[in-house]
Amino acid sequence: MYALLEIRGKQYKAKEGSIVLVPGWADVKPEEIKVLLVKNGQTVVGNPTVEGAEVEWETVKQIKTKKINVWKFKAKINYHRKKSHRIQYTILRIKNIKIPALEG
Repeated sequence: MYALLEIRGKQYKAKEGSIVLVPGWADVKPEEIKVLLVKNGQTVVGNPTVEGAEVEWETVKQIKTKKINVWKFKAKINYHRKKSHRIQYTILRIKNIKIPALEG
């Protein structure tokens, strides 16, 4: 069984027990996770979301990626700029996907 989830404007394919990297360090709220599609033998497609579908998750940890350096340089005019940043992610573990349409 897997589901197609939309979290903060990005789509993720998730199974029970899978891990999802969500950009940002703010806690994920229940209304931010939308179930767009579920497949468990049969396919249930939402319009735009699957009615009554719920996802249980836990926040594992919050991480930063490796530093990314950005250089700007223009020849012969003494122009140099250096900026860098690290992307922040929240790691979610999908515990359970509940779909009333598929139960029973």
